[in-house]
Amino acid sequence: MAGRRDRGRRTARMGQGVLAAGLALAGTAAAQEAAGGAPTLLDKVTVQGGVGLSPGRDQPSATASRLGLSVRETPAAIEVLDQELLQSRGLRGSVEALNAAPGVLAGALPSAPGSASMRGFSGGAIALLFDGARQTAAPLVTRDFDSWSFERIEVLKGPASVLYGEGALAGAINLVPKRARPGERDLQAQLGWGSFGSRRIGVDANLPLGENAALRAVASHRRSDGYVDDNASDSSSASLSWRWRPNEAFDVEAALDHYQDDYDGAYWGTPLLPRAAARDPGGLVRSADGRVIDRALRRRNHNVDNALQDARSDWLRTRADWRLDDGLHLVNEFSLYQARRRWWNSETYRYDALRGRLDRSTTRIEHDHRYWVERLSLRGDGMLGGRRNRATLGMELSDGDFDVMRRFGTTSPLDPFSRARGSAGFADLAANYPGAGNRVDFDSTTRVASLFAEDALNLSPRWLLLGGLRYDRIALRRSIVDLNTGARTGFRRDYSPLSWRLGTVFDLAPDTQLYAQYSAAVAPVGSLPLLSAANARFDLTHGRAIDAGIKSRLWQGRFEWGLAGYWIEQDDIVTRDPLNANLSVQGGRQSSRGVELTAAAMPTRGLRLDASLAALRARFDVLREAGGADRAGNVPPNVPERIADLRASYRFAQRPVTLAAGARYVGRYYTDNANRIRVGARTVWDASIAYRLPFGEVALHGRNLGDALYADWSGGAADQLLLAAPRSVELSLRVNL
Repeated sequence: MAGRRDRGRRTARMGQGVLAAGLALAGTAAAQEAAGGAPTLLDKVTVQGGVGLSPGRDQPSATASRLGLSVRETPAAIEVLDQELLQSRGLRGSVEALNAAPGVLAGALPSAPGSASMRGFSGGAIALLFDGARQTAAPLVTRDFDSWSFERIEVLKGPASVLYGEGALAGAINLVPKRARPGERDLQAQLGWGSFGSRRIGVDANLPLGENAALRAVASHRRSDGYVDDNASDSSSASLSWRWRPNEAFDVEAALDHYQDDYDGAYWGTPLLPRAAARDPGGLVRSADGRVIDRALRRRNHNVDNALQDARSDWLRTRADWRLDDGLHLVNEFSLYQARRRWWNSETYRYDALRGRLDRSTTRIEHDHRYWVERLSLRGDGMLGGRRNRATLGMELSDGDFDVMRRFGTTSPLDPFSRARGSAGFADLAANYPGAGNRVDFDSTTRVASLFAEDALNLSPRWLLLGGLRYDRIALRRSIVDLNTGARTGFRRDYSPLSWRLGTVFDLAPDTQLYAQYSAAVAPVGSLPLLSAANARFDLTHGRAIDAGIKSRLWQGRFEWGLAGYWIEQDDIVTRDPLNANLSVQGGRQSSRGVELTAAAMPTRGLRLDASLAALRARFDVLREAGGADRAGNVPPNVPERIADLRASYRFAQRPVTLAAGARYVGRYYTDNANRIRVGARTVWDASIAYRLPFGEVALHGRNLGDALYADWSGGAADQLLLAAPRSVELSLRVNL
């Protein structure tokens, strides 16, 4: 293992030298070709050949509307990360991809890999979609999916309950998988090798079946030894899709997707230590009690050595589109999801100063999760009173069953600097998980029936009015068995929320749009399938938001920018009664407001610049916790209030070389509601050099080139941080056959 680390460090130093030399050449080449011909047609986030920035804003976004509206016709901020961007930047999984989206922070939290934060909210306030189908309880479903599987990842910012129901208070993330393309024959593959023993392989084959049908198979596998001790992991994904278009009036698709991951000993974070106990105290954290992150523990794993963590999931999806008449379509979509997940770990660690040891918990959790959703909609595009009118009317039915085993106990304490981590007893015995509430089985069902409608009316050729409405009928049923006490409990709860939005888009010029939108959304006080009996008596929380902004393309399509401002408020969050600190009530409030700026430019033929800035103010306006502690004015956990990106790339005209470099700044954030622990800001540098081949491309990617010590997210507890990977490099090869 030590030899492998030494080789990884030597590779990293060599990669930095190559990247630094390449970037030095880029500035000279850019100056030499500044007077060259017209720039190349590019997508907003893609570096390739052509003339100027691509008309990506004129492409429909399935995430923001069911009306087929383009990005520029939508009164909201939308970020699209397409496959070319994912590969050119070396973004291997959905966590890295989301961290490349302006204003978004994502973390590899082991209990919910891919957890995201944006616009002041996180976790269950952000909906997760798979090919447009909402997955119930997003924090349970999300994983660090391999980016090779997707055509694109779309991020819709702002409340989206009118489209996807409860739990979309701050936005929605849509993972759009690759799908079969009739009439095209294509075969692609990728290979990758990098630091920490990482390997990647992927294949993608599109096979036409006659003129009107096609079959596409996509598969990938990732493996890594991990950048902390004994944290090897691997993940695999496979997708098979079929599409048939016998004529212009009928289009049908079917797909089956499989995903699995395994961790030999999942890394749940590095605990804070008293400064006096730390061997190499760092300045990453400021805590109220003086604890710090010890740099000497950067590569230590405190999980037990017989831990396991894995997940298996399958999606079946079908879609049929009938054109009934010019502009009138009947669309039926069906999605079936099934997953099994296991967590057998020691997940939380707290330092005992008297013994100089970490006290550790044990957890055994197993999920059996099944979910289906059926959506039928009628979409029309015609004229109303001499004006263009696009409308959708539909219904949606979904049924989720969630069976869970939950076990909580403790295991032997650990010297935080020791490599011998010990084993835990995970057998399902009361001796391993003693006490009431620590050995529980429960199952829950969540059934939802929804009606929705959207309409986009052109009041004039330059002025669009958009409205939407959604009504949900939610029936939640849950039963709980405590195996230690024999107690059996359960509850039933029904909700009937109404969500809506009203927005407008006005063309100041053909390539410049002003927009504004008001939205009303809902979210549960906790994830519905996991809702406790105590929280079942509460109603859904209610949110409202205002979005306004401008989207523009200038300079003959060579400069594109957008500015958005927003305000979101969530009422009825659970708080303590100010007159009785032992009583929980719905009277809390949380809000955020902020601005987001994005820009992309091609000043010369090969030079591409991208920048973004997100600045916000997120606060608990009203919140009291146990003991009556007042949290009003505090920042919610895992919410940085400043995120900025700056990237540059240069594609040589006379040489098959592309150079790129970027920096991402993430401001400080807190790990708990009390704001006792503050994680410092960081700036992380990345760079790459790619060489085009007649049959593909070879690229060297350098990540965290400054070897910054930073944390992406808080871990199993507020005083554990998930430290990000040190400096690393990866060599990748993509081929087109």
